[in-house]
Amino acid sequence: MSNPNPLVICKEQISQSAVKFATSELSYEAEEVYAIQHLMKNDYLLNTAMNEPASLRLAMYNVAALGLTLNPTRGLAYLIPRSNKKGEPPKIVLDVSYRGMIALANSEGIVANAVCELVYEQDVYTFKGPTRIPDHDANVFSTSRGQVIGGYCITELVNGKIQVHNMSKADMDQIRDSSQAYSHGGGPWVDWESQMQLKSILKRAGKWWPTSTPKMAKLVEYLNVENGEGLATLQQSPKNIETMPALESDIDSKTLSFINNAVSRAVSTQSFEACKELLVNRIKDPAFLSFALQRLDEVRPVTETDYQEAVSA
Repeated sequence: MSNPNPLVICKEQISQSAVKFATSELSYEAEEVYAIQHLMKNDYLLNTAMNEPASLRLAMYNVAALGLTLNPTRGLAYLIPRSNKKGEPPKIVLDVSYRGMIALANSEGIVANAVCELVYEQDVYTFKGPTRIPDHDANVFSTSRGQVIGGYCITELVNGKIQVHNMSKADMDQIRDSSQAYSHGGGPWVDWESQMQLKSILKRAGKWWPTSTPKMAKLVEYLNVENGEGLATLQQSPKNIETMPALESDIDSKTLSFINNAVSRAVSTQSFEACKELLVNRIKDPAFLSFALQRLDEVRPVTETDYQEAVSA
């Protein structure tokens, strides 16, 4: 009895995803060709797909749901073999590059464009404020730029305004360490650390973009949870903070200025969740933090959920 042809098995699994493309902006016929191209160029990928055929089908479901093409010339998304635990057999997953994340944000009308860069020890980086493009002098062809010390994202919003967001290496590592896959010795942080650092910067910047969409939220959740990229969570929930807020007169001028600037920015960009995370991560004094969160709540718009909770209380 002859051994089954791996490509035949894979094509069968891919074909089962065709129904999912009925509501996708992507063409199933085109994505089928791209998927086969991926498989034919990588024997390890092909063998993994043969051993775990269901994972290939699920990966194609995600291609349709997210609307990110596998076209290799665009470099937005890839089929890759990945094990989220050391020693565990790999499965096929859909990997979305940070360029893919930017492309989706652009197509969803969230931003006009965005670019992320890493900063190394030997670079000269000058931050000029959250709305001005920074100076970044570096020999990009050098192989001795030192270790990564951080990174930044420059976003052009649809209204033409600029946002600049920085992330330290320590913050990148905190997100990396929250990945269950990394804690088990596997996953994207082990295989593609620099790409994961760029994606972490982009996710942080995205929290300050004026709007989001269900598709963008689904992408971030998929990458964080299913792809094992790590999920940055608040260490404490504001609802659980019972410390009495400090009086404004008791807060030092530097901290008070930081609170006022953060809250004002949240109002102007409608980025209240991002502001909440920033306050919780930066303010260590419980009384000062309680004051800051109270001030944020005062300017946050009342939602239908808030109204229903108040009525049922």
